[in-house]
Amino acid sequence: MRKTPWSQPMIGLRSAQTLSLGDGVTVGVVGTGVDVRAGAFKGRISGDGKDDCVGHGTFAAGLVAAAPAKGVGFVGVAPHARIVGVRATTERGVTDADSIATAITSAVDAGCGVVLVSVPYGKPSKQMKSAVQDALKKDVVVVAPAAGGDQLSAPAYPGALPGVVAVGAVGVDGAPYPSGRKATPATPDLVAPGDRLISLGPGGGHFTASGDPVAAAYVAGAAALVRAYDTSLSAKEVVTRLQSTAVRPAGRVPGPLAGYGMLDLVAAVSGVNDSSRAVAAPHGVDIRPYRVPKPEPSVSPLSAWIVTGCAMLVTALAAAVAAAVPRGRARRWQAGSRGVGEDV
Repeated sequence: MRKTPWSQPMIGLRSAQTLSLGDGVTVGVVGTGVDVRAGAFKGRISGDGKDDCVGHGTFAAGLVAAAPAKGVGFVGVAPHARIVGVRATTERGVTDADSIATAITSAVDAGCGVVLVSVPYGKPSKQMKSAVQDALKKDVVVVAPAAGGDQLSAPAYPGALPGVVAVGAVGVDGAPYPSGRKATPATPDLVAPGDRLISLGPGGGHFTASGDPVAAAYVAGAAALVRAYDTSLSAKEVVTRLQSTAVRPAGRVPGPLAGYGMLDLVAAVSGVNDSSRAVAAPHGVDIRPYRVPKPEPSVSPLSAWIVTGCAMLVTALAAAVAAAVPRGRARRWQAGSRGVGEDV
């Protein structure tokens, strides 16, 4: 875990964190609960997730606000933000529209300026629609997956409701994750990294997960950075900032699946997205929209040893054959009468 996860440079995380760390902002994570014992949230967490048996809520909260740790490349987007974990599921992770609605209301009542709904549902209810509208009226940024579960082409709620920032996942190459997903009706507002992301799990340790729900956690963290950097912005203005500064790398994210484009943290926080020139900013950051890097091939130590071993074996076999052929010809390929292991 010493290496920096591929997703962090893709959105310009470290540069953005020289501008803002999310101080003073509280993010509600609606999902399976958040393990309040996780050291990465020490002193910055509250809620009802002591027993996050599923782990999804803790994972999403880690992407939003996990503190940096010595020797660990992973860090949350807004590591100074506070987290309120609100369970909207059973202990096994089962949810419904009304449970999500109740959890959204609880997060808003707890003073959250950003609410991430990390557990999508296939259809809305009157209570869910009402809870979302109430959150928006109270100046809360609501972020949710554009799709979820196995129905990756179907809209997920509350992401498909008006005013909610719906987020789609992309892979390391900037293409929609998973490849081949349909454009409609689940069209995102923004896209963010969502393939094999690294984050926290209940009880400690690091895990990986993929999909729109984890990509949405990055956007929720971005909203926290923006709200902390410019406290004068309303929730609607924060959403506009995220959308207007998004990047659409040429040839990488096809039209309808990209929404406004790829999340660009530095541009979102600073409000600058002029790619033609560098702009002076606080802390001396050189602000330019981030461009998706080409994926670099990587070989694990185990794979390297396997390849090396196979090469040595092939070399040894070739040498043995080279030595045996002349001797075989001299004996006209007749078997010897000596025992196994003796010279022939």
